[in-house]
Amino acid sequence: MSEPPSAKRPPVPPGGLLAGIPPELRWSRPLRLPEPLAECELSSHLLELTVPNTHLDEAVCFLGGGTYDHYVPALVDAIAASVGSRLIAPDSPQPFLQAVFELQTLFASLAGLGAASAPFADAPTALVEAIRMAARLTGRRQAVLARALNPSYRAIAQTLLNPRPIACDEVGYHGGITRPGDVERALSDGAACVVIEQPNFFGCLEDVPALAAAAHRNGALLIAKVDPISLALLAPPGESGADIAIADTQALGSRPGYGGSSVGLLAARADLGTALPGWRVERRGEAFEAAGVCASPVAADRVVRPVVYLAAVGSDGLARAARLSVAAAHELQRRVCSIEGFSPRFRAPFFKEFAVEAEADAEEVMEALLESNILGALPLQPHYPEMENCLLFAATERRTKADLDLLHHALELLGDADIGGDFALDSDDA
Repeated sequence: MSEPPSAKRPPVPPGGLLAGIPPELRWSRPLRLPEPLAECELSSHLLELTVPNTHLDEAVCFLGGGTYDHYVPALVDAIAASVGSRLIAPDSPQPFLQAVFELQTLFASLAGLGAASAPFADAPTALVEAIRMAARLTGRRQAVLARALNPSYRAIAQTLLNPRPIACDEVGYHGGITRPGDVERALSDGAACVVIEQPNFFGCLEDVPALAAAAHRNGALLIAKVDPISLALLAPPGESGADIAIADTQALGSRPGYGGSSVGLLAARADLGTALPGWRVERRGEAFEAAGVCASPVAADRVVRPVVYLAAVGSDGLARAARLSVAAAHELQRRVCSIEGFSPRFRAPFFKEFAVEAEADAEEVMEALLESNILGALPLQPHYPEMENCLLFAATERRTKADLDLLHHALELLGDADIGGDFALDSDDA
């Protein structure tokens, strides 16, 4: 059978693939490679190479900052494996379009908004599209990003948007949160939107209604990046005045990793539905139809994971995960800050993660915890230069009393070992 035109390989240049490389640049001696191994020997060697790696089957995770160790029901893994990684696009079969429709509907409902797009490849992409959407709706070309927004999201947005066609400016934080007055002073007549995170990168709870009012008074839209688990307890962004919301599905049925198993979600007020970027799926009787332009298809297993997770745990299970995460995080903060040399960085209310100041070097604390098979906490100075010796801890419903005891004991031992250097508190939160 002949190959279809799209599958034909490009022609090999005359003289082979190396013809364009000058002879003086080619390696003429035999490669210094070890002797080949038998299959059993190779398997043993590969296992030896993995020994230094730490994974969540043997380590306790207190890391936050956008990736969280929430519980994943076995049903989620089973169904995700059954659908595989085939790409979903507007011309996909009905079952896959229904999965997209269900995910859109679920997120719009959680966010308290009336319309949603099909999922994006990742949440930062969804944020960039949300900012572009705000620019189209307002005819303006400035985005004001809260500095308490995840630094990776800010960096990606500024890379893809700044300085043209949209200029990205930042507004600082005070006491761990974004002040509405600071937002108003940062807004110009050309501001299309204000972007915040709820809870923010430090885990603190923003005053979304006040921030939305500040944006709206200046003719700008409010975009909120939200934690979907938190929406079981906190007021939905749509009810708090946000015009657009985005989220990452990692907490909804995906384990921590280097991406690859989650997607980005985007929802907006019902009256803004026709301006949604990308594509969406609409229900027509018993059938599902796609509308809009698909810029990037998404893998089926990524789409079904949050749908199956939300179906499996239900509203009560989601609220229970949120309550247990809050309880674990607040108990963790109490335990950590009861140790000499650790104190809260901020006093604002928080959800499931919090920042602490340490008298020891933050990187040394992180490395010492890792030696005890504890993942956490996250040093903040690489992202916030003013936060020397500050760390971010997170706790989810998976953290047990034994886990908290383990971390508490490890930190006490660090204090007894007196690691780190001088402590110098920087009082300038901004």
